[in-house]
This record gives sequence, C-alpha cells and structure tokens, in this order.
Amino acid sequence: MEKIEKYQNQLLEQTQSLYRDTPISEATQQAYLATPRHHFVGRYREWGTKEWQVVEPESLAEHIATLYADRSLILFGNDDQNILSTISQPSLVLRMVDLLELKAGDRVLELGAGSGWSAALMGRIVGQQGHVVSLEIIPELAQNAAQNIASLGIANVQILTGDGAQGCDTSAPYDRVVFTAGTFDLPHYFYEQLRDQGLLLVVIKTEGGGDHLFLLRKTEDHFESLWSARCGFVQLRGSYQFDDLDPNTLDKAIPEWSQLQNREISKRRFWWGTKGEPTRMWSTVGIRSFLGITELTFRAFKTAKLEDSTEHHYFGLWDAASGSLAIARDDWLITYGNRKAEERLLQRLHHWVEIGMPSAASLDLKVYPIGAYVRTSDNQWLVKRRDSQFLWSLQP
Repeated sequence: MEKIEKYQNQLLEQTQSLYRDTPISEATQQAYLATPRHHFVGRYREWGTKEWQVVEPESLAEHIATLYADRSLILFGNDDQNILSTISQPSLVLRMVDLLELKAGDRVLELGAGSGWSAALMGRIVGQQGHVVSLEIIPELAQNAAQNIASLGIANVQILTGDGAQGCDTSAPYDRVVFTAGTFDLPHYFYEQLRDQGLLLVVIKTEGGGDHLFLLRKTEDHFESLWSARCGFVQLRGSYQFDDLDPNTLDKAIPEWSQLQNREISKRRFWWGTKGEPTRMWSTVGIRSFLGITELTFRAFKTAKLEDSTEHHYFGLWDAASGSLAIARDDWLITYGNRKAEERLLQRLHHWVEIGMPSAASLDLKVYPIGAYVRTSDNQWLVKRRDSQFLWSLQP
C-alpha cells in the first residue's frame, strides 16, 4: 500500500534527523523496512485516552498515521499510572537495536517481547545463523507477539512466556541481552547468561529519578558502562518487580505523617528554575536521580488520585531517626519536625551544583555481584540492591 510506504519512509527520515550525529545503520534500516510496524499492533490505546482502538485489515488506513507516528502506544493496561506494556517510540527502538551492534549469527536475549516488533527487527539482522529469544510475562501478549512474527515468516525468533528477569539458560550464553522494561536491580542470572565482552542494554530505574538507558559491556565478573541516556519505560514485572520503587502518598510512605503534618516549621518559595507542576518533574530529574543514588533518606511522593483527577509527583528527604521531613512540592520547600532534613537537602543540592549538576545518565556505572568487594573513592557512590551493587562515578 502506497500510503504505508509513505509513512514508513517518513518515520525513518524523522529518526535519521533525530540521530543525525549517530545515524541509524544500513542493517537496521533494512530490517525496519522489511518489518512493518503496523503488523505488530492489532489493538492499542493512546496516552491520555480510555478508548481502545482495534486495527482490522479493512480499517488499517484509518490507523496508519498513528501507528507510524514517533511515539509509544499502550498495548496492555487500562490505567495510565500502571501501564503493563507498550510498543515503544519507534525512533528509540531503532536506536536501541543499533546500539547492540548486532552481527549475523549473534544470539540475543530480550526481556519483554511486547508486540514482538523489536525481536523481529533483531531477528532480521542476526539472520538465519543467529537466534533471538524473547521473554514475555503476560501470556496474551506473548501469544500475539509469536503470531505477529510467524505471519512475516521470521523463523529465528522464539517468543517464550515467562519471567524475563530469570533469563533463559537453555540458549545461553548470549552475545547480547536487552531489557525493554526498566529494572531496579540487575538479576544475578545475567552474570552467567551473557558471554564475556558481550553487550547488555538495560533500562535502570532510580527511586524518584526517572529511567536511564545504559549500554554495558561484560568484563570478566562485572559490567562497565559505554553509553547512557535518559528514557522512560514501564517497570519489569514478576520476581524482580519493586513495589516500593514507585512514589507513594505521604500517609503511606511515612507512618508518622498523621502527627508530623501538624508540625510544619517552615514553608518558603523554591522554584527549581521553573514554575508549576506540569514541568517540574522534568526540570528536577537531574537532582532527583542524583539524590536517589547518593541519599538514603530520599523519598518520592505523589498526591492521592481522586476520580477523574491526575496524580502529581514530588520528592523530599525523610530523616526517620530525628523525625525531620523536607519536601519540594509545587513551588515550595516545606519542612516538618525540625530542620535537619532541610539542611541535608540543601547540602546535597550545593554539592550537586559544585560537581556539575549530574543526573544518573551523566555518571559512569559499573555493576558487580552483590558479594563482590568494591572500593569507593571521592565522587563515587555505591548502591547495593538485592542481587547487584551499582558503583556510580563522576566522569573526570
């Protein structure tokens, strides 16, 4: 259909313009043109809408502009605050495939099949001598992804239903591993399932600080970052889902809030360089991700969601030992209990400014197994999670 080719080529041109400094490779372009995105979306919902759209052959023309727009679409989940699966922004998908530097014959493991489009693209590039295993925890999505791939005659991609965080050791070791959902920890399985010098493309979540895409190389017993960027992905589900990662209301996040809310001692304007809630979370992503890495008392909060209302997110420091809370909400810095948390927040802010206002994506990252001995020095921060420890370092 001429109209499909028009939109497909238009999206590719937009992607090349977006990444003009690092153009999408010829191999990825050819895989994209041979693997039309619309084959992988039979039902979708746009952000901010409640109505599901069903794509039938006779109605395809009505949806082509949306399916080839450079934005993500919701595949599973009725609540925008708890989306279970999307088909990601296509320009980002092509960039991620390129970052993996895939070669003919490579073995690839993907966590989060979703629509199956990304796995199909990778299958095209690695060729019949290569193999792609893609894991999807939602059975309905896994079935749809497998059907989408089979309909295009792609035989070297295997879609499995299961908890992707545990990997798939039957086809290991892999040359490449890619996460298409954000994770708070690096499960221990991937130290064994990725070959030495293999590449891991992973979305790492920091509490209250957004998501960051890291390209890591496995070097003996650990991983070292090669590239990073800010991004936004749904969270990994299953055994490595972290419920405490998401913001919570004050009364649920702080048990003492019922008494503390009557002990406000300071409230003053604090602009963060902008005005108003709609832009604040983007304008503060740097300091939030920095605090999420360096400050144990950092907390992310949200307002209670009433019917037909929007949740608003904010953050602060909660020093439980001294009963001190400082929160940055809307255009205010509000302090409760005593000033200890506020003083600590301002100290961290000053340090952040002095070292160049880095976000997580500005830092070098090394990831080690939880039992490894790791030494830190100035402007390095070690964050221990369940299976792995993350050594964040300020670039020289």
